[in-house]
Formats: sequence, C-alpha cells, structure tokens
Amino acid sequence: MANVKGGVIVASKNHSAETNGTQKNIAALFNVMLSKDGYQKRFNELLGKRVPQFIGSLVAMMNGDSNLQHVFYDAPITIIQAALKAAAYDLPIDPGLGYAYIVPFKNKQKDGSSRYEATFIMGYKGMNQLALRSGAYKKINVIDVRDGELKSYNRLTEEIEFDFIEDDDEREKRAIIGYCGYFQLINGMEKTIYMTKKQIEQHEKKFRKGQYMGKVWREDYDSMACKTVFRKLIGKWGIMSVNYQTADSSTIAAATAIAQGQFDDEDLTPKQTIDMETGEVLPADHGDQPQSEDDKILEASLNL
Repeated sequence: MANVKGGVIVASKNHSAETNGTQKNIAALFNVMLSKDGYQKRFNELLGKRVPQFIGSLVAMMNGDSNLQHVFYDAPITIIQAALKAAAYDLPIDPGLGYAYIVPFKNKQKDGSSRYEATFIMGYKGMNQLALRSGAYKKINVIDVRDGELKSYNRLTEEIEFDFIEDDDEREKRAIIGYCGYFQLINGMEKTIYMTKKQIEQHEKKFRKGQYMGKVWREDYDSMACKTVFRKLIGKWGIMSVNYQTADSSTIAAATAIAQGQFDDEDLTPKQTIDMETGEVLPADHGDQPQSEDDKILEASLNL
C-alpha cells in the first residue's frame, strides 16, 4: 500500500510493482503528486495543451517498465526532474521515437542504502532537433563509415575523402569503422570531424555510469555513436544563435545547452562503479569525476 505525505510518495517494502492494481495506483498517485507539489503548473507552462499527452506517455512508460515502477516508489522526484528536462526541450519521451529517454538505474547511497533513480538521456534525434531549431544550420548530418569507404583524412585541414558504397545491401555487409559529422552554417562556415569506432568505444567507457554499457547504448548503439560525434561537433564548434526576446522556451533551453556543451545527464552524472557481488551502482568520489571535452571548453557558460 502506498500513500501520499506532503506530496512525497511513500511505499511499503512489500509492494508488487507489476500488478494491475499497482499500475492504477501509479497513475493516480502520480497525478496527485503533480498537483500537490506544483509540478503540473510547470508542465503547463512548458507544454500547454500537450500536457495530457506527455503525462500519459510518462505514465505508460512507468506501467510498462518494472524498473521505472521501482523508481516511482523509491525516488519519484527523479522521474519528474527527467521529464521536466524533456519538456523544457519540447522533446517526446516515447523511447521508440529516439528523441529522449528516461533511464532507470539502481544507486547505492553513501550510508549503505540503495534506491532506484531515473536520469534524462537525450537521443541523437533529439540533439539534431535542437540544432535545427536554431535556424543557423544549412546542412547538418552524422553518418557511419563502412570498411573500404574512407580513402583519406587530414586531421589538420579536416579534408576527408570517401568512396561510398552505393549498393545498400552490399554496404550493410561491411563493418562500421567510424562515424563522420558535418555541418554548414547559413553564413557558409563548415566543420567536419571523424571518429573511429575505437574512439567511440573509448568515449562510451569513459562516461558510462558503471563498469558495463548502459541500456540505451546496448539497445541503440548506432544512434548513441552518432550522438557522440554530434555532441563533439556542435559542442565545440556549433552555434545557437537565437532571439531571446521571441524564441520559445524549448529553443532557449537548447541554446543554453549548446552554450554549455551539456545536452543531457550522460556527461554530468558522476562516474560510478558497480559492486560485482550485488550489481548495485556505488557512489563515486566527485573529485575524480571525468569532465567531458565540451565542459572543459565552456564550463563558465550559462547554467541551465
């Protein structure tokens, strides 16, 4: 049985997170929490008439994911925070669409206790959407590069030559050796970067939340690899030129994110390790937290 105290949901230890009754309770209690803690007003400000659809998608996600149900009972505020971030960017949270994800994970606290929490992870499609909204880009794209397609790459001048395989079926048979990102601004400025598959793998290992590859990377590696290249491309050399007097809130949020090089929690969450006996995520020393390349360059920028 779960009850609400001051807007915070409290649950007994023996709740069953997968029963139909619990699913109904999740929807009801979630709506109560939104109303009592003022979150509903914030969602209304961000999404307007689209709030019911957004909240409906969020509840459906919780009902369909037992780990998110555990998060709902252990740390519901983390779900709200992740959802608000997606709403601020005006991105759908249906994981099937690939724009944004609310990812559950088990976090062991310093006092020895553990709880399920959720974090916001932006997908490649979401990041691409933010850049396009700026109106600053004429062309922008990230592609995979197959074995035999890369002919030459000058790291200094960024001149790169490909001989792409035209037959899609034949191309699919070739192994991916890297990813290339490119943009051209309306004013004519161009930028190209190339990352090998090994560099992508090293990046994933450096910024993962534990010793093992995260769920989003496991289930959609190609999109996350493209996103890694995209973040490096836009975070270092891209621009977000917007009119802050007329731009909507999601575009302003995107502008701030690009100014910081901080698109989601992937690079912001302290690096953690996993207890090999329990499988739990252990808290890390914040002093040893790795900093993304984008954060190092623009760490003094606006705070989101």
